[in-house]
Amino acid sequence: MIQAIQENIEKVFRRIVSKNSLLDSNAIPHSDVFYNEIESSLGLTKAEIEIIISILREAHKIFVIEITKEDKGKKLDKVQGYIDADYNTVQKLKTVFHRLLEGEYENYAGKKKTAHQIIKEMIPKLHYINNSPMGRILNKAIMLDEYDRLLDREYKEYTEEWKEENLKIQIEINSAILKEIIDEKNSPPPKMEVPVKKVVRRAVDSPLHDDYLKQSSRSSINKLLKIYGIEFFFRVNLRNYKFSYLKSILESGVIERKQDLLVIKEMIAKVKSNISVDRDLENYADDIQALDRIMTRLISFSKK
Repeated sequence: MIQAIQENIEKVFRRIVSKNSLLDSNAIPHSDVFYNEIESSLGLTKAEIEIIISILREAHKIFVIEITKEDKGKKLDKVQGYIDADYNTVQKLKTVFHRLLEGEYENYAGKKKTAHQIIKEMIPKLHYINNSPMGRILNKAIMLDEYDRLLDREYKEYTEEWKEENLKIQIEINSAILKEIIDEKNSPPPKMEVPVKKVVRRAVDSPLHDDYLKQSSRSSINKLLKIYGIEFFFRVNLRNYKFSYLKSILESGVIERKQDLLVIKEMIAKVKSNISVDRDLENYADDIQALDRIMTRLISFSKK
């Protein structure tokens, strides 16, 4: 199963690299089209593709650009773009989209300017032109500049060695979720039965949770973790959408053991897998991603 997962991840990554190599206006694949291509050619479900993209992003194999924000009022779905997190690829795409931006601006304004001049002028207007051809090219040019600087600044986290080590970690963390999705996809249709209502007890419904609420207002984080354990503590706070709070706790360095960090990472992965079906979680998507990024960093540098 792990080998099949690794092969699918590699196939999706290679498709992104192949698209990037076009070096034209279509060189950054968009999720709305890319997902359909992968579903039809590789037989993967949307849920599988979403987790694979997350694995590639967290392993720093790819960069993910927000092309279009979701706007339910205008019936617009979220669209993302994917870029190989490689210095040469970013440099080439940056040149391509700077050139495209200069051409689009000349058509738009009737005069010539350099890409950097255009970016400086148009950034304040990006919100208003976001979904126009100019806005999309401008957004890509801006983000490619950002990724160029990031690769210079955080180069140690974008070496092939770092990527491969963290890719293994991400596969380990997400393999159970992917296996569940694959098993469900391959299982025969369920027989029609009279539904039986199941009573599911969650961490926030248990008597222990009431006790935790009393203790949390007067106890330190260290004491709470000692009394209730890391898994219960994080489950309760994840369930209550306290993602920023958990991020600050992790940044304080109070949790150091790699085994504990891997347990938390898996819990966050399950939360991420529910974003598309939980409207409340959608409102915290940025906080969840920030929490997930700090987890990846802590796991990577943990020696214990």
